[in-house]
Amino acid sequence: MTGTVELDQDGAHLLIRFPYREDLVAMVKELPGRRWDPRGKVWRVPATHVEAVYAACSRHLFEFAPEIPSLLAGTLQPAKIETKAPSRPRPPLPEHGQQGQLGLPLAAPTSAGQSADPSASEAPQAWTVSQLNERVRDGLRLVFPDALWVIGEIVDFDKTADRQHHFFQLVEKSEGLARPRAVVEVALFASTAERLLPTLARGEPALTLRDGIEIRALVKVDFYPASGRFQLIVQDIDPSFTLGKLALSREQVLRELAQRGLAQRNRSLGLPLPTLRIGVLTSPDADGWNDFLRHLEESGCGFDVTLFPIRVQGVELKPTLLRGLAWFAARQQDFDCLCIVRGGGSRTDLAWFDDRDVALAVAQHPLKVLVGIGHQRDQSVLDLIAHSEKTPTAVAAFLVRGLEGAREELTERAMRLADAAADLLADERRRLVTAARAVVQASHRALADARRDLGDAAQRLGTNVTVRLLRERNELRRSADRVANSARRQLEKQQGLLERAAVRHRLLDPRRVLQRGFAIVRGADGRVAPSVARLADGEAVRVQFRDGHAEVRVQTTQREDAPEA
Repeated sequence: MTGTVELDQDGAHLLIRFPYREDLVAMVKELPGRRWDPRGKVWRVPATHVEAVYAACSRHLFEFAPEIPSLLAGTLQPAKIETKAPSRPRPPLPEHGQQGQLGLPLAAPTSAGQSADPSASEAPQAWTVSQLNERVRDGLRLVFPDALWVIGEIVDFDKTADRQHHFFQLVEKSEGLARPRAVVEVALFASTAERLLPTLARGEPALTLRDGIEIRALVKVDFYPASGRFQLIVQDIDPSFTLGKLALSREQVLRELAQRGLAQRNRSLGLPLPTLRIGVLTSPDADGWNDFLRHLEESGCGFDVTLFPIRVQGVELKPTLLRGLAWFAARQQDFDCLCIVRGGGSRTDLAWFDDRDVALAVAQHPLKVLVGIGHQRDQSVLDLIAHSEKTPTAVAAFLVRGLEGAREELTERAMRLADAAADLLADERRRLVTAARAVVQASHRALADARRDLGDAAQRLGTNVTVRLLRERNELRRSADRVANSARRQLEKQQGLLERAAVRHRLLDPRRVLQRGFAIVRGADGRVAPSVARLADGEAVRVQFRDGHAEVRVQTTQREDAPEA
């Protein structure tokens, strides 16, 4: 309760009380005729302005005394104040005693001297819009004097999530229909939101209002005459109803996955070793992403991280998450696993990851999915069907531990292999030493035997070689004698031939021929002309004699036939 509105004992004033708040003081100062009573510490407003007081104070959830609805309905008339101008008369109904659908009298109070019977007046007065709206408001307040519980799905809350006052809708949906069956406007004013929203957020489990969730709200029915706006004013919200609905929806999704044999499919997938090529679905602006990436980088393990940006809350989470899952599924050969991470939040934030289509996509994904969506107490559907860690940092730590474990296992196996190889080498070394000793001993025996055999063979060979050498030396001497005799005969023969050739050469020497008086005739080309047929008339020739040569010219040539042999 923010404050109270009561009727003063004088019947002429309304008393408004509330703890000091600047916004409420500003609100009261806009009321006509308001006056601060310092002795009573109360604001006094003429009762004739009850409509304005009610319109202003009801928006701040003031509690109204029982006389106030009577003043609004006209069943109780305020006392007159000397300084007060006469109030505006309400128009009468066309027929005396007519009632509206709510069973309330609709007749307006008549002015002074005016008959209550419409037949006594010349013409009935028409309703103004404000009079109509005020009477509708009064009727609703009489029919719904107390707060009541209303169930509906939140729509358009996210648009005013960062404002003091939250205006949204509650809708009733029918299964299989796209359009809602019914819609009502809802107001959650700052005075209530400042108390209610933190309480819900601190609950166990936490609850955050957002579009798409169904709530059970305690509301006051309200009608604002100035704009003709019908709305519900939220006073409280039952978190157990919403959380129960979310849990039921989650159980339905898990039941369907189990019936289709998909509940443990992705969880049962193994991780390749080493797990280095990491795909990530998260918002690049989220603190969880920064924590995840920083932990991987600080490990020094050389991870290759690929981010596909998505929205991690709100209505855009589902379509962006489904697109990211499909993108990594199409490139499954390039990645070892897929991580879905985000920071913390309330149970209703977690409900975004309970969506049926998202769960089916994760359950059937070809890559092993690691989930770290920042909830310490609650679990989403994705936590139950994939490998789950509490936070993005925990997912990164899991990957680092896996890689370090693989490294340690590889190191241990290498050490065991080295020890086994060392033992094998030691055994082989011992066998080799034993075999080497046996070979040396056998070699010594073989060498001794071979030495004896060689001595015997050398002795036999020496005797045989001596006999053979003597025989060969004799044969060589005989061959040498034969060669010497043959060479001598050849030399003598060749010497005779050489002497005969020398005599012939001396006889045929051209110089000796010239000495005997002959001459050599050479043609113009310098070649010896052995026949007159080589010479032409008028040709210049050279004739070589014993003591020189002469240049002559042939006048005529005459060929003589050679004598017959």
